Amino acid sequence: MKIFILISGLLELLVGSIMLINPKIIPSYKKASGALITIARMYGGAAFSIAVFALLVVFDFENESLHIPFLIVFFIFHLAISLSVLISFISKQTREVNIGFIHGLLATITLFYLLG
Repeated sequence: MKIFILISGLLELLVGSIMLINPKIIPSYKKASGALITIARMYGGAAFSIAVFALLVVFDFENESLHIPFLIVFFIFHLAISLSVLISFISKQTREVNIGFIHGLLATITLFYLLG
């Protein structure tokens, strides 16, 4: 579980930083402007926050009282992102569904640790 949290935390830190600082680096946002860039930056802030929480848990892993709260927050974050992408895909508002599958996979792995 510690390795999963570390790798996920570092990935969220990278993606969150990019989305927060310059989301136009991501190909899907190259032509975006205004509200879409603001929303991308808001996602970046959320991902960055989740990453900080993950790294705090990793660095203080012996403190088991952090495990369950972190896994709950991490599960809800990934499930919500996955569902939002799926809803947008079904509503024909996006063709980008891959990120939804990635977040769904992370939610599933998190649920495995949460229930295990």
